[in-house]
Amino acid sequence: MRYHERLINMRRLQTYAALALWILGCQKREPDPAAPPPEPSAKAAASAAHAPAPPPKPKSEPKTPYHVLLIMVDSMRADMPWNGYPRDIAPWLTSYQKQCTTYTQGYALSSYTAKSVVPALVGEYPSAMVRDGMFFTRYPDKENLFISERAQSQGHYTLSGQAHGYFLPALGNNQGFDDYRLIPGGVDIKAVTSVTGERLTKLAKEMLSEPKLGALPEGKRFFAYFHYMDPHHTYEKHKEHPDFGNQPRDLYDNEIHYTDKLLGELIDWTKTQPWAEQTAVIITADHGEGFGEHNQYRHAYELWESLIKVPLIVCVPGAPPRTSAVRRSHIDLAPTIAELMGLPAEPAFRGKSLVSEVFGAEIQPRRVIADLARSDLMDRRRAVIDERGYKIIGFGDDRSFKLYNLEKDPEETTDLAETEPDELERMKQVYAEESAKIPVVPIVGPARLKGAPPGQRY
Repeated sequence: MRYHERLINMRRLQTYAALALWILGCQKREPDPAAPPPEPSAKAAASAAHAPAPPPKPKSEPKTPYHVLLIMVDSMRADMPWNGYPRDIAPWLTSYQKQCTTYTQGYALSSYTAKSVVPALVGEYPSAMVRDGMFFTRYPDKENLFISERAQSQGHYTLSGQAHGYFLPALGNNQGFDDYRLIPGGVDIKAVTSVTGERLTKLAKEMLSEPKLGALPEGKRFFAYFHYMDPHHTYEKHKEHPDFGNQPRDLYDNEIHYTDKLLGELIDWTKTQPWAEQTAVIITADHGEGFGEHNQYRHAYELWESLIKVPLIVCVPGAPPRTSAVRRSHIDLAPTIAELMGLPAEPAFRGKSLVSEVFGAEIQPRRVIADLARSDLMDRRRAVIDERGYKIIGFGDDRSFKLYNLEKDPEETTDLAETEPDELERMKQVYAEESAKIPVVPIVGPARLKGAPPGQRY
């Protein structure tokens, strides 16, 4: 009997032990943070696929108004290191743009300074603006509302420093600026043979150190615009920068490296200023530069991608960094500056502010237009790029067209006008729709417009 009693007692102990282990196993345990997540079962995966998506993380919000510093680099092409260009021609910008919103497919409004800068400051296509018919186009006072004038009318402080003869006050590009200066030593309006970057950087620091900037009334900000000229032809070799060679593109790359260093010097200096945390910075170019694409050198005259694609970098305090390959145009610059500064959008802008995108909104494709209004030296051109990446270029008074698929052929090597007639007709309709939205404004003053019939003023 004793043997059977011991056996019964042993089995009872085993039962109690198993019960205790079961109870302990049912208790909630803290997960091991180092352990990998378990693989979901098929049933769990199916349930997750139909479960509602988690709520999106809250986006940061702009804290307007901001100061706005706009920097344009003349002739700076879009093929930069962050876009895959193999030469390290812009080390500072390459690092800086990682902190910002970078549009890898930014577009100028036209292919040379006189048809791109003022339209970007106004937020309008050059053909729709009151202007004269000269190559160095003048945009008359009171007829074109600069973003600087909008800011000035609201009590903000506006300033600009320039290094090229096109920006002489006599040509009217100083509209709406409280403080407008040219670099010491004079400016060149033709060949641009002088080195100006150091002088412009020094001037920018002086202007941005003005006591007025530190004594602005509550809620008032400044808008500053500076334009670096050195990558513009002619190309000068800077010995203290990498020597890429002696061909035009080699010298140009050396100029970009030189300008990149000065941009870093200026922007890094601004970070030490008391207004730095309230300052948005926009860095872009007025147009690109040709190095033999379509037998085109330098810029102006045509609307090839090499001439109108430009870097576009928007840095706003508090905005998360992001990079977008969706196409965006300088038609959006003025409304973006207006929203950053808290300016009323009246009269309404043609473009759309990029601020919501910079702060995390979805970036939707939309059409891009480049516009080259006639002057005494060049015929009319217009290009429209649709949401799918098809680009149509109209020549003269739309006497002929070329068609490209930029998604498959970003260098525009194959004209599809004959091989894809259905796409050509579709894009002609897109072109007509967009052109109908742009008023035809005749030029003011005397000029014989190249390619225009006698008596035609646009």
